[in-house]
Amino acid sequence: MAISLLRDDLSPSQSDDLIHFTGRNSARRPDWVDEDIRKMTAKERLAAIVRGGRMKTFAPYGGGTMRCACFSEANPEHLSYLLGKRRYLPFGIVVTRSQVLAKGGGTVAYIHNELTLEEFTRAKLGHWVVRTEYDSDWTHEREWRIPWKHTQIRWDELRAILVPNTTWRPVPAGEELPELWVKSPIWVWNSKTSKAEEYAPGTLV
Repeated sequence: MAISLLRDDLSPSQSDDLIHFTGRNSARRPDWVDEDIRKMTAKERLAAIVRGGRMKTFAPYGGGTMRCACFSEANPEHLSYLLGKRRYLPFGIVVTRSQVLAKGGGTVAYIHNELTLEEFTRAKLGHWVVRTEYDSDWTHEREWRIPWKHTQIRWDELRAILVPNTTWRPVPAGEELPELWVKSPIWVWNSKTSKAEEYAPGTLV
């Protein structure tokens, strides 16, 4: 079934860019993620995705058993906020709303009401819900998810790849760069200006 394209006149608070960050500046490691992934650094996780063209899927925290790929919607100002006050690291892949919709994804529901949460759970839709409480508000993530029955989801094309500097590469020096790196725009995070500088595909080779 064809996916209708969303309107292209998004409000200033919206973005077509959905980012999967591969790490945060935090000592906490999610115990619902495989141990081999927990042991990897943010740069190692991103390198693995770019080299293989696949990212692993996991059941989200508090979201039942359905595996998902998770992303945060971020315009330039919100990206600066996430990388600053929310301590995400500048390593990740960027896809578009249309790409997520085409794979059966969409936005999550941020829910506080207990009865509503139970209804989602009974319908086996817990993976579409993020629970919020007065001391646990995750709405800043503006999360989108792709429910996925397989352990990995393939990406042949990306909106961009987010990295911390122009020297970072997904493979050691001298090795052939992966196709996904060569054909994708590269966003390089500039911590001084708090902006991502975009480099055209094939520029950082």
